[in-house]
Amino acid sequence: MDQSRQAPRATDLFLFVARQPTPGVAKTRLGTVIGMAPAALLYAAFLVDLSAEFTPRQPDDAAYDFGWAHSPAAIDFAAVLVGLGCEPPPPHVRLVGQTGDGLAARLTNLFAWAAGQGYRRTVIMATDSPHLPRAVATAAFAGLDEHEVVLGRTLNGGYYLIGLTDLHAVLAGAPLSTGQEADALVARASALGLRVAELAPSFDVDERADLHRLHDALAPSGAAAPATWAALRRLDLLADRRRGDRP
Repeated sequence: MDQSRQAPRATDLFLFVARQPTPGVAKTRLGTVIGMAPAALLYAAFLVDLSAEFTPRQPDDAAYDFGWAHSPAAIDFAAVLVGLGCEPPPPHVRLVGQTGDGLAARLTNLFAWAAGQGYRRTVIMATDSPHLPRAVATAAFAGLDEHEVVLGRTLNGGYYLIGLTDLHAVLAGAPLSTGQEADALVARASALGLRVAELAPSFDVDERADLHRLHDALAPSGAAAPATWAALRRLDLLADRRRGDRP
């Protein structure tokens, strides 16, 4: 369901894929380690920081359009963000519900939706890496200047970002949760004769060790993601480090 309030302004689109931060729905893999309620609260902080960092407050603040692809599809995601303490999304921000069975299908449907809206290039990023700066979006579109696919790998073998210049079928038959998702996508792109640009690898937050990576990425002040920094402390998620234990 498209909740957008404005037609495309640019030829490029940058989308976050996000879930409603509900316990047992958001960050369930991390939730099996730290508890579902703390995991959802931490994820809510991710959304606050990513919204503050990436949202263009004026239409000409970025060379690309920006939006949120949300799950469940029927929710008022603008209200969700406001309820978390974010500034209301400006009218030029695109809001679209995710549809499809599985991540590959949802991403494929989003790329198809964006192409149908008239976008020439679309970059989609996960919301599990609140330490990453807005410059990632600029770098991704730069990668698409001379490549058909852009990819940002995660340390666990997946990817935090994917972008396409057209409706290339790179996600067809994509494996899930194998630790080889990025390799499989690159192999598929190569088989289709597509060039792949890769951004600097990073990490997403799915396991306890990732909490320590996140802390180290934000240290010493947490200024890059203040809501996340505060949540790590409020939820006491780094107690094992303070005891001297390492993941």
